[in-house]
Amino acid sequence: MSDEAPQQPANPFAALGNSGATFGGTGSGAFSFGVPTAAFGAPAKPADGEEGADDGEEGGANAEEECQAEFKPVVQLEEVETKSGEEDEDVLVELKCKLYRFDNENQEWKERGTGYIKLLQHKENKKVRLLMRQDKTLKIRANHIVMPGTKLQEHSGSEKAWVWSAVDFADETQKIELFAARFGTVEKAQEFKKKFEESMDTNAVILGDLAALPSAGGAAEEEEAEELAKEVADKATVQDE
Repeated sequence: MSDEAPQQPANPFAALGNSGATFGGTGSGAFSFGVPTAAFGAPAKPADGEEGADDGEEGGANAEEECQAEFKPVVQLEEVETKSGEEDEDVLVELKCKLYRFDNENQEWKERGTGYIKLLQHKENKKVRLLMRQDKTLKIRANHIVMPGTKLQEHSGSEKAWVWSAVDFADETQKIELFAARFGTVEKAQEFKKKFEESMDTNAVILGDLAALPSAGGAAEEEEAEELAKEVADKATVQDE
């Protein structure tokens, strides 16, 4: 029997020693696992500052630039030109007011709305009509020829309001209405009165033959009235309440 001590098996980590070598790394120092490698053979992600770090961003930008798909609506809507009926007329005056009409059935004043009241003169025949549309809705609240002999009266003694009667066509039906218009200031009310009276004089010249007709000419007078009513009806582009 031999006196030699049994031989110890070789230490598998003896090669590491105290050199500080890392798994997959070089150099000395504390123990670490080194720089991680890509799993399953995938290419490693480049570090910040290295070439190719911005390739992903550029690729994404290029991908967005390449996607230029256009989607057209199923239904194509064409622009439609709307006409107010005032294209062939000049505005003589335009003032904001609150309009009322007298309800004969209930014997009371009812508000028609707030908006701009206009005196419009036709460019060809020179006839003047009164038109008032309600704000926002643009519904016609008054639409009639300014007839000669119409009387403007102060409403309840107020210098800001005028009352008059007219054969109106705002409801697309010819009927006699009693209107009252209230303005914001006395100056605006007086301006309306002045232009209204001037419009009566203008229409009196145009309709002078009608005024000169004898009482026996009732048929001619009726025909002229119907013609004026038809002319106003053509201007009524919005149906009232």
